[in-house]
Amino acid sequence: MIMPRTAWPILGPKAHALRILVTSLMLSMPIGTASFAGPGHSGDEGHSHDAPAAKSSQSPRVVATSEAYQLVGILKANQLTIHLDREKDNAPVTAATIEVSINDKTVTAEPKADGTYAVLVESLIQPGENVLEFSIKEGETFDLLGGTLATPVARSEHRSHGIASLSSWLTHPMPAGWAILASGVMLIAGVLVGGLFSRHATLGVMALATALSITIAADPARAGPGHSGDEGHSHGPEASEGASDSPRRLSDGSVFLPKPTQRLIEVRTQYVTPETVRRAIRLPGRVIANPHRIAIVQSIVDGRMAPVNDRFAHVGQHVRSGEVLGYVKPVLAEIDRSDFEQTAGRLDQEIALAENRVSQFKRFATFPAERIRTAEIELENLVRRRATLAERKAVNEPLIAPIDGVIIAAQAAIGQVVSPKDVLFQIVEPRVYWIEALAHESIDISKLGAAQAMAHDAEPAELKFVASSPALTQHATSIKFELTSNRAGFDIGRQVTVLVESGKEMTGIVVPRAAVVQAPNGQYVVFRHVEPERFDPKPVRFVEVDGSRVLLTAGVEPGEKIAVQSATLINQIR
Repeated sequence: MIMPRTAWPILGPKAHALRILVTSLMLSMPIGTASFAGPGHSGDEGHSHDAPAAKSSQSPRVVATSEAYQLVGILKANQLTIHLDREKDNAPVTAATIEVSINDKTVTAEPKADGTYAVLVESLIQPGENVLEFSIKEGETFDLLGGTLATPVARSEHRSHGIASLSSWLTHPMPAGWAILASGVMLIAGVLVGGLFSRHATLGVMALATALSITIAADPARAGPGHSGDEGHSHGPEASEGASDSPRRLSDGSVFLPKPTQRLIEVRTQYVTPETVRRAIRLPGRVIANPHRIAIVQSIVDGRMAPVNDRFAHVGQHVRSGEVLGYVKPVLAEIDRSDFEQTAGRLDQEIALAENRVSQFKRFATFPAERIRTAEIELENLVRRRATLAERKAVNEPLIAPIDGVIIAAQAAIGQVVSPKDVLFQIVEPRVYWIEALAHESIDISKLGAAQAMAHDAEPAELKFVASSPALTQHATSIKFELTSNRAGFDIGRQVTVLVESGKEMTGIVVPRAAVVQAPNGQYVVFRHVEPERFDPKPVRFVEVDGSRVLLTAGVEPGEKIAVQSATLINQIR
């Protein structure tokens, strides 16, 4: 039923008393705050006790450094294991005496077989922060280092969240259902109160009731995930995962590498300083034999191969000069055999006539002795010629090694027929090899500097320039070098890369080639040793200097310490 316009608002003493009563009720209404519980909270209390925070599995550590040493102590099972390394190169120090002062007590660390030092600290370490001092003596060197070892402490229980008094009830967040109901009551009350006042006052009271309803519904104490509305703290899991003693890649891209792992993979570091070098050019090449230290073995007659003591010299066998490698049994052609038989028959006939002549001369006593002696000499000469002819047919030709060396080629088999032009054995002296490099671009030979040869799975070898050919080989200039060191892995015929210094001098930071690695994103980086157990990748640009060094042109400043050994293994840590 719609009230007549003239009957509204209500007037009179009773109406005035009613206005006072309703207004007092509205002002005295307890306005609680609504708490809309998010995930991980209960709706009646505004918070929850989810799973406890993840505990860190990384052992407590103490870290100390000086100009001479790096020290990392790791606490496990009441034993403090101390890793002592040199600051300049990260090499382990295994022959030092270390005294540890903990809470005004001093103990001497015991050296271990693995190069570490151990101290039992069960009765020395207290929960919380412990200040440690390390007295190090190595020969004539003495150093004093200090650090703090933080051990875990027991956590106190959370205070009770129950409602123990009226004041706590008044300040405790109201559940969401009650908050919505209170908002509706406030809105209806505003409409009723508006009927007791004038038209303009009614609009103001309704606006005030609406604002109060919105305030209750949208209470700022509304809790989000993992929070309570009354205490402002969380009982849910921590956002970060627990750390560990294992090597790992950190969120900023750096690598956490514990000292035990550094010892295992033999990480070494170096402070970098500028150097002046000449840039090297890369040339393709191959290993060849020294022409002054190679020989071939051939037969001088046609014949059939025969072994020495039932075996031939084989590839890889070391031989001495004058050693017999095999035999060749001469084989006569048909025409040669006919000539041989005719010559042998003629000699046999002449020998028979000479023997008869000598016999007749000796029969007569009056025959001159000189004549008899001449006939005997002729007979002896014919006999020798016949014997030589027979030996030539029956004796094998020996194949003799002309130099000391190693057989690198052998073409001999039992029963093989050979001719004088066939190469049966090839011998090379392994002490001196050459490398032939091909330069497809114009190079000033007079400005060539130091040279090195590189091959896969072989250490770089030093080279000495020998000569260059004025004629092109495969449209390139042939340059000969002599291997002067580290011949292991450089076999004849192997393809190599020759690095030769050429051009102007350059100044920059020179590091071993192994210090530069390729990151997963394709960039070339070096690892800076920023903390005893942390390495930071730094992108760099570089140029080749020789087979084992590079020149960094950007990315690293002088005085920084980088990993120069095992950088490849550090780069693989994820």
